[in-house]
Amino acid sequence: MRILAVIGSLRNGNTKYLVEKTINSLDQNIIKGVDFRTIHLKNITMSFCNGCLICDETGTCFYDDDMTDIANKVRTVDGFVFASPARWSLMSGELKVFFDRLNPLAINEELKGKKSIIITVGQSNSDDVSSIQLAAKSINDFCDNAGIIVVNTVTIPNCYGKNDAAADKQNVNKCIKAVSDLINHINNG
Repeated sequence: MRILAVIGSLRNGNTKYLVEKTINSLDQNIIKGVDFRTIHLKNITMSFCNGCLICDETGTCFYDDDMTDIANKVRTVDGFVFASPARWSLMSGELKVFFDRLNPLAINEELKGKKSIIITVGQSNSDDVSSIQLAAKSINDFCDNAGIIVVNTVTIPNCYGKNDAAADKQNVNKCIKAVSDLINHINNG
């Protein structure tokens, strides 16, 4: 089983730390046989989609950058961890560009039936997490359109400082449960 975690942030902040802490904290019995790969979008070269629609005809993108290889890897995974900071009640711009660049996989519905979890983090306090929930919804909307089944969604508030999300054991436990749910859903078809 292959799972790809996509860290949709350009910072080494809460989103990155939460994903890494979660993966490193998973019970070894649960992840036996799971090939986890992580892509931190800050570390790749990725052009904006220019809307040329060549990919609709060829199944490949006009641009030849890191997304060429990543799109091929995406074809082979069983599940995703999509993680993003909440920005203006939306996913990060980086994650949106990543999704746009997966358009070559759309015509043949190559994402259909894959499974995912969504993790969004934000500065909102625990009393008003609506902007973080809306950011998660924007990722969920992409998944719905692509035919990706969302297994679990985790929203994490109160992320002001550098490791606020990952330092809170309760947040990490929510994410561990979500990843465990993802693995179980993939295993059970």
